[in-house]
Amino acid sequence: MADKIRIGFVGCGFMGQSVHLPSFRKCKDAEILAISDLRPKLAKAVSERWGIKKTYPSHLELVEDKELDAVVVITNKFTHAEIVIDAIRAGKHVFVEKPMATTAADAKMMADTAQKYDTKLMVGYMKRYDPGIHRAKEIFSELKKDDRITFARTHCFDGEWICGPTAEPMISTEEKYPDVDRIFPEFLPQNLFGTMDWLLEEVHDINLPRFFLGDPVSVEYFRVWPGSFVGFLSYEEFPLAFEMGEISSDFYDEQLIIYFKNSWLEVRAPPPLLRNVPARVHVYRAGGIQRDEYPHGGWSWAFEREAQHFIDCILRDERPLSDGSDSYKDIAIIEDLLKKAMEKEG
Repeated sequence: MADKIRIGFVGCGFMGQSVHLPSFRKCKDAEILAISDLRPKLAKAVSERWGIKKTYPSHLELVEDKELDAVVVITNKFTHAEIVIDAIRAGKHVFVEKPMATTAADAKMMADTAQKYDTKLMVGYMKRYDPGIHRAKEIFSELKKDDRITFARTHCFDGEWICGPTAEPMISTEEKYPDVDRIFPEFLPQNLFGTMDWLLEEVHDINLPRFFLGDPVSVEYFRVWPGSFVGFLSYEEFPLAFEMGEISSDFYDEQLIIYFKNSWLEVRAPPPLLRNVPARVHVYRAGGIQRDEYPHGGWSWAFEREAQHFIDCILRDERPLSDGSDSYKDIAIIEDLLKKAMEKEG
């Protein structure tokens, strides 16, 4: 392997240009060498702006480039599985945006293929790389030693997530967005396609509780209303309430709160595209203490930390914090939630 990890980018739309290209460009020991997109004019214009040497008409040509060590996949979620598996089979390490796939079967195939070919597969759960989240995880471990969890709640109603213009001016062309076949599990009725699509987009709010609490034992309840839904996941000794909706706010509304018998730990995520602002952490200590604490994370951007983690894992031959075999579980939980909704409908 060369001194620098040589990266090929697949996809150069909004998230690619505004987030991932600048984040990977800042990585030490890495170089973006190639880019591909099914819109050739866009790929050419983006490669010229970023000084990327090679452009390819599709991922199939890019993954066969012998100079590349790794591939970053920032495409429509319904195309992730095919592109990632092709890249892994070509011997490339892969970073893919969340959700890793749109069916649990595809997600498992991706993870199994990475294991078979001994390559890194990392999923873009940027919240796991937020310095505020890491501070909260340290406090969680401390609280758990002497206290008992009684309840947890994950909540997301979104709101303003871009926070004004992006730092990098966006390049666009008149080219048509590529046609994409929507791939959902075979068991899923069409009336739940929209709900699953929503769950996949907000999969952070399944993944982040797992980062703290581990894997739930079962799905106890899930119901869909117009514009919102709610569910309960069981951790045997306590429940996790899962609630999601939308609001046209000028702020961002996403929260994880874990209640202990004598305290609580609350984490409020920043808008995803707000740079260098960590999650806000609130600890309330009850019992004989009765005190509020607001520990701080460092001033850095989760997306940049996530990109550097991927590069470091390749160089050090370490397992990513959000690798494919772990991330597969989130897609499986989504399917279990929807099966529970189908039971209620039946």
